[in-house]
Amino acid sequence: MWTTNLKKIITLITFVFLSAKGLYSAEFSERTNLNKILNGFFKNQIFKCQYINKSWSIGFDNIPYGMVINSMAFRDILVFEHKNIIGTLWPNIGEISTEKGVKKYQLWKKKSKDEYVMIESDFKSDSVSFDIDKENVNENQKTYFDQTSLKVGVKEWITDFYSCEEINSSNFARKKLIDIFVNQDEYVKKDFAYREKNPSSFTSKIELLSK
Repeated sequence: MWTTNLKKIITLITFVFLSAKGLYSAEFSERTNLNKILNGFFKNQIFKCQYINKSWSIGFDNIPYGMVINSMAFRDILVFEHKNIIGTLWPNIGEISTEKGVKKYQLWKKKSKDEYVMIESDFKSDSVSFDIDKENVNENQKTYFDQTSLKVGVKEWITDFYSCEEINSSNFARKKLIDIFVNQDEYVKKDFAYREKNPSSFTSKIELLSK
């Protein structure tokens, strides 16, 4: 009898512990939908993707079309996953995108096996930015990700190619990285200051890839 009751107590404690663990949710952002996505990013895999000196351009002004080397491509991109959403984050200081506001990240929604379309997101401070609507997407900007490779279209006319691998990171490091999603405007100010002091570190050269 005593043994049976003990087993029931242990089972109950285990159930409560696991339930509490599953319900754990950090308060990263004031925006409800974004906060849910960031909690998913915090709990799941992170991939580091490195540019392999190859991009596909459809041509723009005096920029050629075809396979090119894009000196403006981000050297590294971190990819976060949560259900059918991925986040691409450019963690290196000075590296920013200027599509629809100066940004340090983009969010993407899965459309097919490895194809994602861009989710519209704000670029201002967390307290005044609009929340994420996963149905509000830009079908013209696409990314392809399969955990080993990334093809990301930060601009509509060029897609940069990356090689990816999963990385291990502490909870401390994850929280610091997710803070960039939330307070990107503060990081962008630091990026601009760095670019002003180190202009030679950033070029805008795009040339055809040698055959």
